[in-house]
Amino acid sequence: MSETPPSRDPAGSEQEAPVQAKQTRRRLSPLLVLTIVAVAVPLSGAYPAGTAAGEIRSTGRPHGDFVVRAAECYSWGDLWSSDVWVITELERPLSGGTGFRGGLLIEQDGPGRWRAVTENPNGCSGFKCPQRAVDPRRCKRFDVVSETRGWLWRRRGHARLDCSFPEGGTLEADLTFSGCAHVLSSSADADP
Repeated sequence: MSETPPSRDPAGSEQEAPVQAKQTRRRLSPLLVLTIVAVAVPLSGAYPAGTAAGEIRSTGRPHGDFVVRAAECYSWGDLWSSDVWVITELERPLSGGTGFRGGLLIEQDGPGRWRAVTENPNGCSGFKCPQRAVDPRRCKRFDVVSETRGWLWRRRGHARLDCSFPEGGTLEADLTFSGCAHVLSSSADADP
C-alpha cells in the first residue's frame, strides 16, 4: 500500500501570503528609515555634531574676558582641512547663515604642529567675532592636538592651555573633543 501525499489545503496558501508580505515589510523597514534620515537631515540643515567637553576661560588682555563651555566640535572648511572649532553650539538662525559665537579654533601649523585661536563671544557682529591667535611662548602649558580617527575624516583631540600675558591677562583651556563632523561652508553660511 502506497502512501498518499498529503493534500494541500487551498486556504493554507492564502494564509501564507500575508505572512510573507509581513516578513518582506520587516526587512524593508530599516532600509526605509535609513533612506528617510539620509534625505531629511541634509534638507533640515542639521549637522552631525561631534562632542566636546571642558571650558575656555580668558581674563584681561589680549584675548578679553569670556568663558565658553564646550559642547560641540566641527571640522570646518574644505574637505581636507584639519581645522577644528570647539564651541558651545552651532546656530542656524531664521535669518539665514550658519555659525557660532565664541570658541577655540585648532588649526594645523605645519606637520605635527598646531596653533590655537580664541574667538571672544563678546563684541560679535552676527557670527563675526574678535579672534586672536594664542602665543605659545606665553604659556606654561600649550598642549594642542587634533587627529583624524574613524569614518569620514572625523576629528578628535584635546587642547590644554595655561597662559599668562604681559598685558596682565590669562587664558586657560582644558578641552577634549571627538567625532567632529565635517561641515562644508556654503555661500549662505557665515564664516566662523
